[in-house]
Amino acid sequence: MPALRELQLEFTAALFNEPCASVNSWIREDGIPAAERVDLYRNNLREGFIKALAVGFPVIERLTGTDYFRQLAREFQQQHPSRAGNLHHIGEPFAPFLRARFAGSQYEYFADVAALEWAHQCALIAPDAQALTADAFSGVAAADYENLVFDLHPACRFVDASCPVVRIWRANQPETQSDELIDLAAAADKVLVLRTSECVEFHRLPAARFALLSALASGARLGVALEHAQLLEGEFDPGDALRQLLELNLLVGLRVSAPST
Repeated sequence: MPALRELQLEFTAALFNEPCASVNSWIREDGIPAAERVDLYRNNLREGFIKALAVGFPVIERLTGTDYFRQLAREFQQQHPSRAGNLHHIGEPFAPFLRARFAGSQYEYFADVAALEWAHQCALIAPDAQALTADAFSGVAAADYENLVFDLHPACRFVDASCPVVRIWRANQPETQSDELIDLAAAADKVLVLRTSECVEFHRLPAARFALLSALASGARLGVALEHAQLLEGEFDPGDALRQLLELNLLVGLRVSAPST
């Protein structure tokens, strides 16, 4: 008889692939053929995965239709099987999977919708944090402002879409009674996804402000982030942008970081 670890690995492989005769030979049939017993586990694995994916991406399921969504989910599972018992995290690579799957087709926008849905899911379960107030800047010397590095609220995410993704998402909510035809070539959305005390909000931002926030979220110093924004908008107002950050309770930490040499 094989070692327990070897048997477990072979059984797991059998759940994702074709039935494995060596595994079947170690299963007591007791009135039910070994292959059918393995099929029960295989079916439960697939169905649990599909249901969990559908919970996280209901708009994609609605756009593709239930049957085709199930097919996509099985393809996705083959490439990205769950590595943990918590199935929430299976959705992280779904948008890149769809981007590759539908590249060059009329359904390229599925990837942007999935990215927005995943950002929404991440914002929902992110931990809370105490937001900074304007007083946090009182001890910062004027010469140090350009070297400020911020910690953004963990319940915020950024989605840089190539289509009007927020309109698509809203038009495909269960409570929405809409037969709106959305022009996919219309202005693309750059979205800040942010959880508040009441709900998860979508804020469509101008390109320059989105560039600023994205750079800050990646750990860039304020001076560098402002350069990114000013490349897109020469008259960009940094004071107004910082006020918005405070009003949205986006900032939860700040520090002065000397530029690297």
